Amino acid sequence: MRKNRVALVGCAAAATAALSACTGEPTPTMRTFDTPQALGEAGKVAAEAKGWVTVDLDLASNGKGSCGLRTDDFAASCRISTADAEEVAYVMVPEGIFVRIPEGRAPQPDKPWLKLDPDDPDNALGQAMAGVAVHIRDTADIRKALPEGAEIVAKAEEEVSGRKTVRYTAHVTVDGRASVLTLWVDDHDLPVKTEVSTPVEGGNAVNVVANYRDWGAPVDIAPPTPEQIGQLPSLSG
Repeated sequence: MRKNRVALVGCAAAATAALSACTGEPTPTMRTFDTPQALGEAGKVAAEAKGWVTVDLDLASNGKGSCGLRTDDFAASCRISTADAEEVAYVMVPEGIFVRIPEGRAPQPDKPWLKLDPDDPDNALGQAMAGVAVHIRDTADIRKALPEGAEIVAKAEEEVSGRKTVRYTAHVTVDGRASVLTLWVDDHDLPVKTEVSTPVEGGNAVNVVANYRDWGAPVDIAPPTPEQIGQLPSLSG
């Protein structure tokens, strides 16, 4: 019986080695997940245990920025800037979504903050600005990066900035377009980096990158006071 067990172990090892040779990548020794749902749920549990995270964002042609997030409800404080515009600040809390207009551009100079309503059918401007804010926040949530229909197609161990991670490659859909998500996860199931590559007809693919840091370090997420909030101009459409 012992010889049989040894033979079975040897066969299993040989099969694993053969599979790795066929895929061209070594089999990860760290814990891995086979489905997007399992990966997303593990990330959610790990993130909520930490409580806080800061995410640095490269939004390609839409600019760069940084978001501090509270992971139990994904309240966020973000600063986003583009090459041809000044920095814009967003705060997203259960009470609402707020944007701080750059100095000198607010409709009311002494009230630089505006409250946005993504569900207001009478204000297309507010809807659009709120949509931008929510998109930025969702970029930092790996569960949103792995929507219904996502498929993990490859995984391998890889170091990122000296940290040991498992690199997942998944096929996802972004705004109706087939895209590729690359996600690096550490040995505590916490995301280290994500990159989404979306093809653009007649041009180069758009790559959106998020780098996660300072897990567990509290972030100041303070919505404006009522006295700081101005009236959002109406723009129907």
